[in-house]
Amino acid sequence: MGQRASTIVNKLSSSFSYHGGSGEFCEEDLIDGGRSLASFKGGTPFVYSRQGSMYFDEDGDLAHEFYEEIKKGGKRKMKRVDKNLTPQGEVRYRHPCLHVDFPIIMYSD
Repeated sequence: MGQRASTIVNKLSSSFSYHGGSGEFCEEDLIDGGRSLASFKGGTPFVYSRQGSMYFDEDGDLAHEFYEEIKKGGKRKMKRVDKNLTPQGEVRYRHPCLHVDFPIIMYSD
């Protein structure tokens, strides 16, 4: 009974002290009567930035999509612009978030 708790504590502490890998799960040896446990092998459980989903246009405006108005005869149409757009790149979070694959229960009923 105490051995299971110490195993969980060791896995959590090793996930904080590991300094390599891609931050993904990896399967460990069979433990506890044949059930396999996965452990988090990331450098830190926190995520500080993400890849941005918006684009900059030539004028420096930032948006998800850009449109231009085209006039043909008496009709006006909106045409989506997909040329000369630059991806936003890395966006830093205001507050660090927990990695989605971090194996810890935050709340239980």
